[in-house]
Amino acid sequence: MTNHAGETRQGLLWKQEHLAPLPIPTGQPARDLLNLIWRKNEVYLDIGSFAMGAGWLVLSALSFIGFVVGLWAIAYMPPPGDLIMVVPAVSFLAFMWWQYSRAWRKPLGPPLRFNRQRREVCVTRPDGSFWFVPWERVHAVTPSATQLGPYGAGTSGALIIWLPLKGQEHESYHPDKEGWVMMISPGGGTSAMAQWECIRSFMEVGPHAVPEPTVVPNADMTLSQSYVHDYRKAVAERGALLAFLWEGLGQIVFNDILLEYLLRKKLAYLPDLTAPDAVEWSKPLSPVQWAKRSPELEWAIAEREAELAGEDKDQQLETAQT
Repeated sequence: MTNHAGETRQGLLWKQEHLAPLPIPTGQPARDLLNLIWRKNEVYLDIGSFAMGAGWLVLSALSFIGFVVGLWAIAYMPPPGDLIMVVPAVSFLAFMWWQYSRAWRKPLGPPLRFNRQRREVCVTRPDGSFWFVPWERVHAVTPSATQLGPYGAGTSGALIIWLPLKGQEHESYHPDKEGWVMMISPGGGTSAMAQWECIRSFMEVGPHAVPEPTVVPNADMTLSQSYVHDYRKAVAERGALLAFLWEGLGQIVFNDILLEYLLRKKLAYLPDLTAPDAVEWSKPLSPVQWAKRSPELEWAIAEREAELAGEDKDQQLETAQT
């Protein structure tokens, strides 16, 4: 049985909410939290993912801690105790950086392209094979889970975009059905909704409702200008002390200027769709040729917009009363 937007399943420490189909408004603003938007024009929206920043920050922090501990061991521990502590740590970090560099060097995959005029999505595999999926057959799910630890509870979440395989576009969906999946991690709840809203708003509202592509933040600046800009912004938002601790000392621990440099090199040339049929499919249509919403989606969107309008009135009334 196909789940529809608004349906929720949950257990003791987990929750799974469906955002599509049918792609109705989430009530959240469209925010590209992970810089997934590669291209945007009047016809299509390309999204792709190269989310390796978190791994860089973790490995950089571990390397910094290992360097400090290693210096302490060499300075204060008698041989061979210093080597017993330093050599395994260096070997482990070298292996992790090697694994990370292998993943980094893999070619970028082709984008997932959403065509708002045809109301279809082009799915392309790395081998060049592709197929088109009706927009209203796209599933968006936001799973979240709560982990219990010694320091309390923490919640993690993701956004999963599921599309049927070639030749199965109109078959019924069930949870165990194989499909093409893109999973991204903007966080659960409202964060995942805001990221999905970028795609939904482009398809149902228009390009003006979606942020401009920012694959690399501050790409129009040099690295030094970008750092100064972010530092001043941090001072304005968090104060001088916190800005110094994060933007200043954080550079030593996380080395994010080098990360930004490598990202600019990696994302300088984004892959495009090159198959002749996909290129032809991506060309603009005259307005009379544009595909229309299904009656079911029209009704669902109208109902959801009325619900959101009622929620806004309730919030305004509560604000006025306080």
